[in-house]
Amino acid sequence: MSQTTVKLQTEQQALRQLDIAAFLMDAALGTVSLALPLWALHLSASSSQLGLLGSAMRLPNMLLALAFGRLSDTLGRKVPAITSCLLLTIIYAITPMAGNVVTLALVAALIGASVALFWPSIQAWVGDLRPSSSLGVSTSSFNAAWSAGSMMGNLLAGALFQAHIGLPFWSSSLLVLFIAAFLSRTPTAAPVRHQEDAPVVDQAHPGHDSFLRAAWIGNFSVYCTFGIIMNLFPELGHAEFHLSPFAIGCLIMLLGLARTITFWYLGKWIVWPYQTRFIFRSLPAAALGLILIALAPTPWLLVPGFVILGIVLAFSFNNSLFYSLSSPENVGANTGRHETMAVGGIMTGSLLGGILAEAFGLRAPYLVAALFISLVSLRQRQLLKGL
Repeated sequence: MSQTTVKLQTEQQALRQLDIAAFLMDAALGTVSLALPLWALHLSASSSQLGLLGSAMRLPNMLLALAFGRLSDTLGRKVPAITSCLLLTIIYAITPMAGNVVTLALVAALIGASVALFWPSIQAWVGDLRPSSSLGVSTSSFNAAWSAGSMMGNLLAGALFQAHIGLPFWSSSLLVLFIAAFLSRTPTAAPVRHQEDAPVVDQAHPGHDSFLRAAWIGNFSVYCTFGIIMNLFPELGHAEFHLSPFAIGCLIMLLGLARTITFWYLGKWIVWPYQTRFIFRSLPAAALGLILIALAPTPWLLVPGFVILGIVLAFSFNNSLFYSLSSPENVGANTGRHETMAVGGIMTGSLLGGILAEAFGLRAPYLVAALFISLVSLRQRQLLKGL
């Protein structure tokens, strides 16, 4: 067996291990992300406080992701990722001690800062290890893994919260401790690939920078809607549709299922890179999904809206990560920017959505988000005109 074959097998095994780590991390994070607003409602939080809670978790993530991505270019991928897991082990364990919304927001900020240390490093780790000819497959597999974990976490959060309000946090604490041990045994590669190793399609396509910018702003706008759903839909579901925490978790899990299946499909169907027609159709579809949620008279009509949004979330995130990893240099910094846009969208949606819900009603954020996404779609068309 040649040295090249052995190296390729080692890289593929490491990629599978990173997929597992991503699945477990977002299972924990998905559990906590839904349990936090449920806990806040238990503490009688208002709509604006729910929005602030979501922003408190995302603001440190948004501000630190780029710097921590660059740090992983310097220190390597493993040290920041494991450090993040150890910090989250402690933070998740003490979260149930929060007795008011302000304390809960402070804990959420610590979670966001710790998560910012994890994802840029792991995403860049995937970029280091992927076979040079199959970046689209590697990113789609990785994205499907974390999305499946998030889906399971959302489902477990409702059930665990109903059993005991501390269970979502304690179980997540144990899980991230296991991830730290797991990553310590995962192989690494050279932190940056050289120019000659970069995928040829990424070097040759003249519109790469335009596609990258269009993907980033599209991902930001779509993740604004995700911030609204994760932080404000529990209140809408409870107040207007009389849904239990478990039923709310099932609906959000449905979004995660659609996202996961789409990630998997994008890994099999690799003709989507640098195709404007797919980008041009994605955001209008998201606007339609938001309108369905905003106008739904019964819970059953929420289902198609959540499915559509899950599909568009997957396509937008996959686009953004793919184009971010295409550069042969500063991969950590690029994934940091990608993560900043996604998390910034979640934070913006959480904050502005909470204000809109309190001022104009619980359905208003979805209508405003549909308008915003439509405007971003027009901007994408301007960026990609002629390509």
